[in-house]
Amino acid sequence: MIVRDYLKYESARQYVDRGMVKWMGFFISEHTTALLQMGNEIDFSKKMKEEEILMLLGQVYLNNLEIALYTNENYKPYIGKIIDMENLNIYFRTESAVKKILCKNIIRLKLLENES
Repeated sequence: MIVRDYLKYESARQYVDRGMVKWMGFFISEHTTALLQMGNEIDFSKKMKEEEILMLLGQVYLNNLEIALYTNENYKPYIGKIIDMENLNIYFRTESAVKKILCKNIIRLKLLENES
């Protein structure tokens, strides 16, 4: 314990520094924030080639298959089916809406297994 008898105010003389406890709280707070933000990043390392994406989009559309579609606009995939293709745009139906997505914004797509 540090002797502070020379200080003018009693509150300053009796102050007990929490030291490492304070720094550990700060560290845990920063660590938790970093962990929560890890899921908000888009992984561009798994980006498919444009030709491969276009070929797969055509097959998925013709066979009316359900896919998970990853874009550079959203870190979570869109899950649903392609209902129309026009130029380099697709119209993608999810549970809640129909989205118009540019093919150049697609990072990758993944075929979902049928549950039937």
